[in-house]
Amino acid sequence: MQYLLAEWTHQEEDEPYLIYSELDGSRRETRRVEFYRNGITFSYGGERGNEGALCPEPFPEDLRGLRPPEGEGEYSAREISPGLFYEIWNQAQERPDGFMGMFF
Repeated sequence: MQYLLAEWTHQEEDEPYLIYSELDGSRRETRRVEFYRNGITFSYGGERGNEGALCPEPFPEDLRGLRPPEGEGEYSAREISPGLFYEIWNQAQERPDGFMGMFF
């Protein structure tokens, strides 16, 4: 397994600015935690489900090849320790109702 932190600098409120990813031996995403500027956190994969939200393509070996999901803003990624990923994963507050839960 490999663990990554991607930082996305942009002005969109409905897009994450920090993305923590766990990759398997084929460099495919198996778990992810997203942090949004409004304080919401989402987690996908593993026991949290929602595998359809994970990136279906293998991540590039050279992390400089990663591009922002929406193609805008600055994007940088680096490898992190498994311990840091697990700390973030275990502390992530999942909203099972997603963004729509904010409006009801």
